[in-house]
Amino acid sequence: MNTISAAELASIQADAAATLDKSCEIQRKTTTKDKYGGQTVVWNTVSPDGLMAGLSQPTAGQLQNYAYMIASQASWQVHLPVGTDVQHQDRLIIDGQTLEVQVLLNPRSYAALLTVLASELK
Repeated sequence: MNTISAAELASIQADAAATLDKSCEIQRKTTTKDKYGGQTVVWNTVSPDGLMAGLSQPTAGQLQNYAYMIASQASWQVHLPVGTDVQHQDRLIIDGQTLEVQVLLNPRSYAALLTVLASELK
């Protein structure tokens, strides 16, 4: 069985992250009390400045596997650097487009990038 050392994996991840070409902001929903005592939803930025992402079309298998979540919404695979703090239902603002994270796609092996399936919000 071949294994990759931690140093090799870190190098691969750094090289992969260097290919990301789109500016990305991650926003997370929180609720706060409004002046009337009710709850108001607030979207707070949780990503570091300069976070980059890449976009690609989801595979047919991904669309089929997650059809119950994404239905007919336009969806994308969003690639982020490994270790990025992103969660289900976070919003991703990429080139002025707002996407909602539907699924974190966890690899079964080594990961060069963190990949999520996200749908367009209109």
